[in-house]
Amino acid sequence: MAMETSRPRRYRSALREEQAYATRQRVLESAGRCFAAKGFTGTTLSAIAADAGVSVETVQAHGPKKRLLLAALETASAGEEGGRSILEVPEAQAVLAQEDARAGLLGLASFAAELNGRIGRLWQAMAAAAQGDPEIASAHADLQERIRTDFLKVAGLLQQRGGLRSDVPLEEVALTLWLLTSPHQYEHLVVQAGWTPQRYLAWLQRVVLEAALAPGK
Repeated sequence: MAMETSRPRRYRSALREEQAYATRQRVLESAGRCFAAKGFTGTTLSAIAADAGVSVETVQAHGPKKRLLLAALETASAGEEGGRSILEVPEAQAVLAQEDARAGLLGLASFAAELNGRIGRLWQAMAAAAQGDPEIASAHADLQERIRTDFLKVAGLLQQRGGLRSDVPLEEVALTLWLLTSPHQYEHLVVQAGWTPQRYLAWLQRVVLEAALAPGK
C-alpha cells in the first residue's frame, strides 16, 4: 500500500521541481534583459519581477541581486548557471570538431560574434558593476579566468588539427584569441562605432586568422 501512495508523492515532487526550475529560468532571463538595458545599479528587483511576471518576493527568493547578475550571465552564455564551461555548449563543440585550424578559427569567430551580440550588453553591465563592488569583482575575475582557461584548451585542440602558427608561444595565441573575441571588442565596434553585425563578423574572422593561422594555411 505504501508503494502505491509513494508514486503520486514522487510525481508531485518532480512537478514542483520542474515548476521551480522554470520559474528560476524565467527570473534569470528577465534579470538578464533588465541588467543589459539599465545596468546593475539601475535595475531593481521590482523591474525584474514585472518583466518575469512574478512577485517581487519570488525574485528575492532567487536573489540577491548580485547573484542574479552572475547567474543571468552564465545562463545566457552557457545555457545554465554554476560555472559550466562554454566548451560544453553544442555550438562550441561543433567548432572544435572542425578538421583543420582554419575552419576552427572561422567557426570560433562566428560563434563569438553570435554570442557577443546576445550577451554583450549584459557583459558590460557586469564589468561596470565590478568596478564598485568587491564581491562582483571577484566573481567577474573568476569568470574571466575560466574563459582564459577555455581558450588555452581551444588553442591546444586547434594546434592538434594542424595549421596553427608556431612562431609564437601557444599561450600567446590563446590569449590573443581571447582578447579579439571578447565582448569588449563588440562593444567598441558595434555599439560605439556603429558597425553592423555583418561587418563585425567579417573583421573578427579576418583578424583571428591573421593572429593565429600559420602563413600559407
